[in-house]
Amino acid sequence: MALIKKSHPKNVPGPLFVDTTCIDCGTCFHLGPDLFRENHDDKSVVMKQPESKDDWQRAKQAILSCPTNSIGVQNAPEIFKQLGAGLPLHIADAVYYLGYTSRNSFGASSYLIKREEGNVLVDSPRYHPWLVQELEKLGGVRKMFLSHQDDVADHKLFCAHFKCERIIHEDEVTSDTANVETILKGEDDIQLAADLSVIMTPGHTKGSMCLLYKNKFLFTGDHLFVDTAHHILLASKGVCWYSWDEQIRSVEKLLKKNYEWILPGHGGWGQFSQSHAALQALIKEMKFRNL
Repeated sequence: MALIKKSHPKNVPGPLFVDTTCIDCGTCFHLGPDLFRENHDDKSVVMKQPESKDDWQRAKQAILSCPTNSIGVQNAPEIFKQLGAGLPLHIADAVYYLGYTSRNSFGASSYLIKREEGNVLVDSPRYHPWLVQELEKLGGVRKMFLSHQDDVADHKLFCAHFKCERIIHEDEVTSDTANVETILKGEDDIQLAADLSVIMTPGHTKGSMCLLYKNKFLFTGDHLFVDTAHHILLASKGVCWYSWDEQIRSVEKLLKKNYEWILPGHGGWGQFSQSHAALQALIKEMKFRNL
């Protein structure tokens, strides 16, 4: 629980606050870009107090999604108390952002794809009874796609509850995921279903994978990210744990795929009418950083 006595000194005055236990995962200013910002000390702070019902809803989503419980409300107004969780958050079509991020994955994002053939959980959020209840209302979980070893969080708890099939690449298996139901092997892309394609994208880690849904939604794990402020794509050499050269080649590989939406493991998501142009700009930048 966030503690007012640890409230960050750069918070603007008011009931909503971030305390100094923040790890700067970016979840809050991704969910409430008008309410939160990143401070120069690598902590998030409140830059504007909520005014509207929508503001308070975003604040509640951020509070519930913060992996370190670093966001709180002192003397909460009645409007805040009356609001529901607002999670999962509908993105588009049958795709939802789940929130409830885990410290074990540094606040990584996870998503749900609602399908008649069975819902797919993309990476693992924090196991929370409120989220489990909402997932049950949406039809449960048939499969859990684990993009790489960093973002598996509470996969065991979700599997135990929903009896779902977990999927991971052999190069990402650790002692924590040794008993996963399906372990993919090799470097070839795999068609999981008519509407689900696994794209092997080594680089960030050796066995990193992306998931493509209906040639429209690309779930990228930590392979690449979206700068929502400038509407461009990013990749991080600083958190490339395997091979930057391989990661460049894996990004180039995505030029052969069709998609509109990029949904990464950290930060915001985005819809790109010219997705290949955005990708080409990223590749150019990645190669420049490799000189």
